[in-house]
Amino acid sequence: MSKIKTAGNLFQPAARGATRGRAHSRLHHQPQPLFDSWPEIRKRVQAARHLAVFLDFDGTLVRLRRRPIEVRVSRRIRRVLEGLARHSNVYVAIVSGRRLRDLQSMFGVERVHIFGLHGAERAGEKAALSRGSRRALGRAKRQARSDLGIMPGIWLEDKVLGLAVHYRGASPTIVREAHAALLRVLAPLRRNLSIMDGEKVWEILPREIAGKGATIQELLAARAARTLAIYAGDDVADEQAFAAIPDQITVQVGKKNDSCARYFLENPAEVLRFLARLERELT
Repeated sequence: MSKIKTAGNLFQPAARGATRGRAHSRLHHQPQPLFDSWPEIRKRVQAARHLAVFLDFDGTLVRLRRRPIEVRVSRRIRRVLEGLARHSNVYVAIVSGRRLRDLQSMFGVERVHIFGLHGAERAGEKAALSRGSRRALGRAKRQARSDLGIMPGIWLEDKVLGLAVHYRGASPTIVREAHAALLRVLAPLRRNLSIMDGEKVWEILPREIAGKGATIQELLAARAARTLAIYAGDDVADEQAFAAIPDQITVQVGKKNDSCARYFLENPAEVLRFLARLERELT
């Protein structure tokens, strides 16, 4: 992940409900190994009347690939999610930065809810953007294609409501050049757009897209009383969700320190092992 520092507020997406600034920093700590803490987790699961299981996709359920199109959903993933979702008191949702239609084409798991673009895209609903944001986004896309699209190792993914600039495989020099070019593109558009820093990707998003923290809080507010939330994710975008529900079971995947999450798991294989073990606790 890029560690380049930036000036201004471009890297501050509107994140309603997520803890930010100094309060967010105080939540950062070293997560504990999840399986070592299983007795504590089991106790909380048994005490809850309902569970809400929220999962990121890339890097959490599946391994990261150079191109998102290379990712496949295995039979084991489907089987584990189906096992959880079949329980009447369990709500299972995928909350991803991918487009909703791409996720829907990969998942055919009954009763698993899918939210794309960090929660902005939902089945049966249309995201509302201001005219100013739509114009700014169109301008940013055109300029990014012109200025960054020709750089080796850089490729652009149009998400309709956003634009992802992937730099996995680009040299450090190209990454720095692309980063500087991206800031120049967005400098005059910062009133409407912001950048979300991800794993080898920068996402240009309208500020109306609140992010995963606000999405998780909204979904939890609609759940029944005594619902225990579980959120697993691997990326910077997932830190918003961790910070938004600090008293719930939050799981950082692949990183062992400097996170708002309470626990960590090594990789997607461990996430599936955790979910399977969780399902056994419910039977």
